[in-house]
Amino acid sequence: MRIRFIEPRPPGHHVYDRALLPRLGCPLMATMLRDQGHDVFSYCEVLAPVDVTDCLRADLIGISSTTSTQPHAYHLAEEFEAAGVPVVLGGSHVTFLPNEALEHASYVVRGEGEQTIRELVAALKREAPLTDIGGLSWRDSDGRAHHNPPRPRCSQAQFEALPIPDLSLIAGYERMTTKPLMTQWGCPFDCEFCAVTAMFSRHVRYRRTDQILAELAGLNSESVFFHDDLFVVNKDRTRDLLRGMIDDDLTPQWLAQVRAAETVFASKKTREPDHELLRLMHDAGCAMAMVGFESVSEESLRQLNKKQTVRDIVDAVDLFHAHGIMVHGMFVTGIDTDTVEQIDRTVTFAEHVGIDTIQLMIETPLPGTRLYQRAQAEGRIFTDDWAYFDGHHAVMRPAQMHPRDLQLTTLHAMQRFYSLPNIVLPTVRTLLRRAPELVRIALRNHLPARFPALASLAWNHRWQQLLTELELHLPEPDWRTIQDAFAVPLLRAYGRSQLTAWQAQPHSRAHLDRLAALP
Repeated sequence: MRIRFIEPRPPGHHVYDRALLPRLGCPLMATMLRDQGHDVFSYCEVLAPVDVTDCLRADLIGISSTTSTQPHAYHLAEEFEAAGVPVVLGGSHVTFLPNEALEHASYVVRGEGEQTIRELVAALKREAPLTDIGGLSWRDSDGRAHHNPPRPRCSQAQFEALPIPDLSLIAGYERMTTKPLMTQWGCPFDCEFCAVTAMFSRHVRYRRTDQILAELAGLNSESVFFHDDLFVVNKDRTRDLLRGMIDDDLTPQWLAQVRAAETVFASKKTREPDHELLRLMHDAGCAMAMVGFESVSEESLRQLNKKQTVRDIVDAVDLFHAHGIMVHGMFVTGIDTDTVEQIDRTVTFAEHVGIDTIQLMIETPLPGTRLYQRAQAEGRIFTDDWAYFDGHHAVMRPAQMHPRDLQLTTLHAMQRFYSLPNIVLPTVRTLLRRAPELVRIALRNHLPARFPALASLAWNHRWQQLLTELELHLPEPDWRTIQDAFAVPLLRAYGRSQLTAWQAQPHSRAHLDRLAALP
């Protein structure tokens, strides 16, 4: 069969715009079906546009989306279905709202869909009945919806048997400067706002160390993002992987999402630092730990069932920095205990403890989560436009403030953190500390002649263009040195530019107008 996969682009600007990172569901399923002899290709719209002509020649199109990309996914599905090409939808959103999804497409894969998609393709090829395919929802010839029983979670053995996703099956894959890699599914924790456990369960399945090392070697990339929802779960397994990376000299710069206390402490009870793990992370190439701190309020942390304290956050930042690892702090705003003042205190706290970059995500009730069930029961969700369910837009009424106040306070807090002084000061410190090395790079690349143009870009806050100019005019080793030396101010400048772009886009301005009209 001729099969095409599509990952729709998010509706607006977000923090990963420059990374050009696809999710791995589509390339994984494409690889599996390619290995069975099918003609398969995948489109990820952040990398390259969808070739509509190519897709219209397909026998089946698979579209994998998140809640915020679902409206665009539905639009694409309707266009292809109208042209006579059947569409199968997958992802967390349609898993929990399959009836909604079947209004736009012929098939829906619920939950972990790798085995389901294989069985669906096999059944369509043979024109066999669909009734026995676990995890599949479908419409019959009369338009009636059918929901087959759920499929059991992928076992450890089945997870190990999955192939390495072939990224070359994605149009525009050569544009990726950072390559994605996933080593496990599931999360043992159960935060109220997170759909991971509902989608992948609390039972964690791992790739073997030798499999991950083989995938890393095949990526041949100087920058890697571990797509795991939580990179450090089983510490023995993590140590084994990190040692393997070091021993095999597979140490690209990498980023991963981790929890605070569970990563930096050998024992949460004694609070003894896990220096061995942190050293291994650094030596294996960890450039930044992306830590879900969520809140700097003890009360809010309890409500979120986070199982951590504010002291854990402070100690985690100190310990990561002591081992040469930058910290990206991820916080949630709009929690029931939050006030406008609390959101402002979050930024003050982040500046005080020295977090390198932050992300303030507005609490969003995603389908499948306990938060969604609670917010829906309480009548607090005030929009059904899924495009705004991305963590950047207020879509439910917070307990302590008006939704517009939540939106603007979150935006202004981010702008305060990514202010010019918070970009300039670390830049000056770096210039003073590494002046001789930086002067040598500037002279051998004739940067003084370009200084007026570069200074003009900085003065006009055109940070993205400034980064692009430097990257174009510096050889790779020198660009890497610059990135390492100025990592914090460069990332903060990028964050500032994204905030400016977010605020300027019609998508967000229209939402602010809607919030202002709410009673």
